Amino acid sequence: MESLSRPELNVAIWQAPGLSGAPDAMLDRLAALLAGGTLEGADLLLLPELWSCGYFDETAVRAGAEPIDGPTAQRLSALARAHGLAIAWGHAEREAPDQPIWNAATLIGADGAVLLHYRKVNLWDRYEKALFAPGTEPSALATLSGWKLGFSICYDTEFPETFRDLAVRGADLVLAPTALGAEFGVVGDALLRTRAFENGLFLAFANRSGCEHGYAFGAGSGIVGPDGTFLAKAEVDSVVVRASLSHDRIAAARRRSPYLTDLRWAAPRMA
Repeated sequence: MESLSRPELNVAIWQAPGLSGAPDAMLDRLAALLAGGTLEGADLLLLPELWSCGYFDETAVRAGAEPIDGPTAQRLSALARAHGLAIAWGHAEREAPDQPIWNAATLIGADGAVLLHYRKVNLWDRYEKALFAPGTEPSALATLSGWKLGFSICYDTEFPETFRDLAVRGADLVLAPTALGAEFGVVGDALLRTRAFENGLFLAFANRSGCEHGYAFGAGSGIVGPDGTFLAKAEVDSVVVRASLSHDRIAAARRRSPYLTDLRWAAPRMA
């Protein structure tokens, strides 16, 4: 279990065009990236929504849906252990062939153990609603090196209630694996900054890039500080962005804009 507290957390995001329906090839690419030393010194790597299977390919999503301890997760756990790095990724989850499919995210620690698992609650548009079962619980919080982390998958992030709930429960950092289209640029900029600012927390936003079945993803992955400014932002399609996060920045932001302490109602809990 991750328990040792660190004053800073070094977070990285790998944004790159995906390979729909090719989870083994995606894992090979990640293994090569790690072997090349690009992520040396990082404590946590965040990957996009449905990273391992692809997004706009229903056949690939169904074929790539696995239990959270399935082959893809096992290989990611081995990579995490080998490189001493926590890894969070978006994936299609199905517990058994006759069970529903969820749009999910999982965080594994540097020891390869699962720290946090979440199923997307707010499904976007007809495509997701026809393919996935909705999650029924907000993200729990996990502790990584003294930092409290929660998940928000793509469309979840567009609901202020998602972040306020995580914030009032003590989140320091929200991990947002995403597949945001290029036409929704306002979400990837203004909305992300607002979510971080109004809750005084860090937000790591890992978007898909490139095109899939004619659909252009917006890229623009980034890490936003609790003051609402980008600490790192992807300017090209294939890139690793990273930033060092400090608890001091959270404290300073919440002193300057004490929304959480001045709040006179609690965020509603989901049934």
